[in-house]
Amino acid sequence: MLAELFLRRRVGEFVYPIAPVPRTAVLVPWFRDLPSGGSNICIFPRGWTPIAVAFAPASIAATIDQLVALGSSANGQSPPPVTHAIIVLARPGARGITESQRDWLWKRFRVPVFEQVIGPAGELVAGECEAHDGLHADASEPMLKGEAFDGSPCPCGRKTPRIRALRGAELEHRMAAYAR
Repeated sequence: MLAELFLRRRVGEFVYPIAPVPRTAVLVPWFRDLPSGGSNICIFPRGWTPIAVAFAPASIAATIDQLVALGSSANGQSPPPVTHAIIVLARPGARGITESQRDWLWKRFRVPVFEQVIGPAGELVAGECEAHDGLHADASEPMLKGEAFDGSPCPCGRKTPRIRALRGAELEHRMAAYAR
């Protein structure tokens, strides 16, 4: 499904990683176009505000720092009750989320975690699919220079190259977390 969305995306449009698209709160101001997901996706450029809370999202897309703040019990509140997914958004060149961060997000939100790299114009540069075997990318994307690409077919069926692909026990651990 990400393959179709990846091909149809418009610059500046948030791309949800799998279909169907649930109510999703996007907590960064990186996107300028209304997503093709229609009213199911709402961009909250000021982050997790009372308006975002009232939207009652089933999924949240945000930076790792925003998600840690949302999931932290330091604020005295429970994490938002999402039911579908957490999407970690990052810029090109930023370090990807670690397995310990992914595990922490799972423990706090109890939903699958996806990672996406978003370019300066709000374009999807690389995104994780439901197989969680790296981030699908266009190998010719200039913002991904220096990344190591894995050109083997992904378990999701896509043949596009992936960055930060996992192998062995680490991949099994990630897939098991997704299946929970």
